[in-house]
Amino acid sequence: MGFFFKKEKKKNEFKPKTLLTENVSEELVKIAREYEIPISSLDFNLITYKTYVKFPGEDFVEANKEIIEKFMILENLINEEAEIKQVYEIEIKKYKPEPNFELIGQMKVNDLYTYAEFIVSKNSLIKLNDIFEKVKTELNKKKIRNSLLIDIFDLMDEDIKKLQSIILIDEKLNNDFKIRLCKGIDPLKSIRGEVIYHFKKNKDEKKLIFPVKSGEVVIEIILPKPGRNGRDCRGKIIKVEEFGEFNIPEILYDEKTIEKKADDEKIIFIAKKDGYITKEDGKFIIKDEMEVKQINLKTGNVKGADESDVKLQVKENDVLKEAIMDNMIVETTELHVKGNVGNKAKIKAKKLIIEGQTHKNSKILTENGEINIHKGEVKAKKLKINRLEGGRVKADEVEIELAMGGVVYAKKIKINKMLAHNKFFASEEIVICDEKGEENLLAISPKMVLKELDIEKLKKRLIEIGQYLNIKIREFNKLKEIYSSVKNVMNEYKKEYLQNKKEGKRTSSLILKKLKEYKELTEKIDAIKREINILKKEKESILETIEYLQSGIFNAKIYSATPWKPFNRIVFELIEPPVKIVYDTKGNEGRCGFKLKDEDNLKIVKIKADNDLCN
Repeated sequence: MGFFFKKEKKKNEFKPKTLLTENVSEELVKIAREYEIPISSLDFNLITYKTYVKFPGEDFVEANKEIIEKFMILENLINEEAEIKQVYEIEIKKYKPEPNFELIGQMKVNDLYTYAEFIVSKNSLIKLNDIFEKVKTELNKKKIRNSLLIDIFDLMDEDIKKLQSIILIDEKLNNDFKIRLCKGIDPLKSIRGEVIYHFKKNKDEKKLIFPVKSGEVVIEIILPKPGRNGRDCRGKIIKVEEFGEFNIPEILYDEKTIEKKADDEKIIFIAKKDGYITKEDGKFIIKDEMEVKQINLKTGNVKGADESDVKLQVKENDVLKEAIMDNMIVETTELHVKGNVGNKAKIKAKKLIIEGQTHKNSKILTENGEINIHKGEVKAKKLKINRLEGGRVKADEVEIELAMGGVVYAKKIKINKMLAHNKFFASEEIVICDEKGEENLLAISPKMVLKELDIEKLKKRLIEIGQYLNIKIREFNKLKEIYSSVKNVMNEYKKEYLQNKKEGKRTSSLILKKLKEYKELTEKIDAIKREINILKKEKESILETIEYLQSGIFNAKIYSATPWKPFNRIVFELIEPPVKIVYDTKGNEGRCGFKLKDEDNLKIVKIKADNDLCN
């Protein structure tokens, strides 16, 4: 039995090749594949090259200096019918390192190929007398490998001369060095004509009104502007997008509430007052009052109008319907709701009146509010409620006509008629004008009312302020000593400077430097002084807050203008130490108030209720 072996094809040995090409990089790849050798093992010498130029309506011609200068006029560079290319005669050879030259670094080219640079690494080996020619030749080879034209759009010579000077003096590079290779013509983008309705910040969202602030740009017309082609460092044209015709629309507007301004780039319409922008009789106008039957999915939400001085009235008052429907959002400066507020509705208004009732899952935020029947959640500074039915309240001051099963957190609480199952937490005072119910909780509890004030955090901040104050005061005193020691000399320098200025003489650079340093010193002293004052004010504020939290409870009172019913709980809760003092009414207390007293031990004591308590 015979064995047959396939005869291996003998690889051709690579020998230097001379050829003409427009794309050196492609030729190197072809040879690397043909001879199955890494492309990094190949190098080339540039023997010569020719530049060819084609002007609009003409054929390519070999370019001399005059033709290239003609082509480099901007008119031709941006003309897409004008072309430029180069043909290189090269000798491709095996790469062989040179003993005194190795240009290490990184080429950087921008996305448009209109700018390129080479960062020469400080680790490069450059120990030749003909540095300029050698570096330029090597960089031209790198440009050719990246299809960048040579001696066109060129920036190299000046930077290579600087590199040469550094190496001749220092004999090496101490830092990386940037050489700008070329800079083409960047295109100028065309600007599309466009109308932008800035007041419609979220176009996809259904809104009842579009709130605006005085000075805000509400509408903008971008005027169209043709762009300009560019040309990259490869000689390729960079075409800019052209847009179709744009007819500038006529926008009618109310001159009393909107101002129009125009320049070469745009036309803008600016709000002259706070409010909301709308269209009446085809004309844009800014108004600050609106009446609407109902706020629902069809009308859309009202958002962002709480800072735009918008007064909104919702007129639906049918007890079986909702004026503000489920899940709707209303944010306005003033809101008057004739009817009811629906499930998961959210309201934010500086001034608020709700004549109907709020759903138990509604959320309301206001500064000054009045609510007829409240079942939901409300936060306010000052609030009046006609009837509280299981609702939650957090406020500074609250007055409730009739309370039943509600929960209230406030500094001061006044209840004209209290029924059963309420929970009231105050930090200063609770006043009940007509006490009718049982199983109510009435608590003086700064901890519950001022939950965001953590006394431990405040104490920790006090320590931090004290430490930082000591550092700043020491720094201030040290700088003041320096200031005092140089003040007289600096005043003399200042007199000399002003005299020289008056006489047109030049002041010595040393004196100017000293005056500058003196000015910086005084500015630093003033800045530290401001810091110290800010810290002292913060310290004082924290101390007052802690004092209020710690001892304010002893000034707090709970009153009833009518005799107490049994089974109501009175609580005084201290923050520090964390102690809760409880008293349950028996029904025999009569008309009186309660306060916390610290004698031998903490206890709740009765106090007299004034006759005009509820007047």
